[in-house]
Amino acid sequence: MFIFDQRQTSESYTQSSNAARWVPPLLACLPSTQSRQRQSQETMSESESDQTIELNYDNWYLWDHHIMSTILRKNAYLAFDPQPVDPRAQQLFNPPSTTPSVTITPQPTSEELTTYREELKEWKAANNIAAGIILGAISDGLQHVIDSKDPAKVMYDKLKAEVAEVVRQSSNSIANWIRIELFNKQFKDKPTMDAFEKHLTIYRSKNATLNAVGAGIDDSLLAWLLLNSFSSNEDPIWSILLTSIVTSGTPMNQWSFNHIAGKLREVIHHNIHLAETPNSRTGQTALNAAGSKPTSSRYNGPPCTYPNCRRPKSHPTEDCWTKEKEKGGKGNRKKHKARR
Repeated sequence: MFIFDQRQTSESYTQSSNAARWVPPLLACLPSTQSRQRQSQETMSESESDQTIELNYDNWYLWDHHIMSTILRKNAYLAFDPQPVDPRAQQLFNPPSTTPSVTITPQPTSEELTTYREELKEWKAANNIAAGIILGAISDGLQHVIDSKDPAKVMYDKLKAEVAEVVRQSSNSIANWIRIELFNKQFKDKPTMDAFEKHLTIYRSKNATLNAVGAGIDDSLLAWLLLNSFSSNEDPIWSILLTSIVTSGTPMNQWSFNHIAGKLREVIHHNIHLAETPNSRTGQTALNAAGSKPTSSRYNGPPCTYPNCRRPKSHPTEDCWTKEKEKGGKGNRKKHKARR
């Protein structure tokens, strides 16, 4: 029967004042709590970093950052360098001349061949890792772009060119829709300063989007589009203002968006001010404030029916100047006979 000698154990435990604390052999083989926590955190960070982001046509920059960081973490960025060239395949050619060219094939040394083999082996290992990362991170819609036998750098360049082309075509399509929207836009809100400023913001923001893709609208044309957006307004002041600006003598190619916006802003400001003033002629006063030209009135009533009238469409019969002239002539002749 086994008897545990506590005295002997305590003596062996206290033989030296510098002896370490005794730990059972089974527990000594297990990792500590801190090391287990550290290993758990490392495992979680690796699993989070290994999450795959699939390449689509709308997430190139996010995918590129993910791929490059993964390749760097795997120490495989060497795959993006040119493949080492076999020194035995290098050939030096003489410059062209009238005499037949002579091809010289240098013989590499054993050290050069050894270095080439080592570099090629390292490059192939990195290329296999990088190619595997790229192949595992593209969507089904982009599988046709690359060949699984291509080097990793060739795959990357093909995918980048494909996404850039689709984005360019998509940008052109979006630019066309924005242009159509601006050409057809009309100001139909209540003419307030807030509504007008929002109207201007739409033109500026849309044109900024077009400028970002190299399809911006010229400033003079944008000014014309802004002016044309008020052509369907029911207030007659707008049609008078449009006519006065168009006939002002300034060529359209010299118009500026800010100048036309300023003219329109003046009209809206005066319309708001005069609308608050009773018994005011809003249209004519706002037109004078915007620098418009006065318009001449024309007769639109029934034409004159008096005989020998030279301009019957310009006045009624009772206001005919030919009739008045003839009456005046007859009166003078009667007075002349009476005197005689």
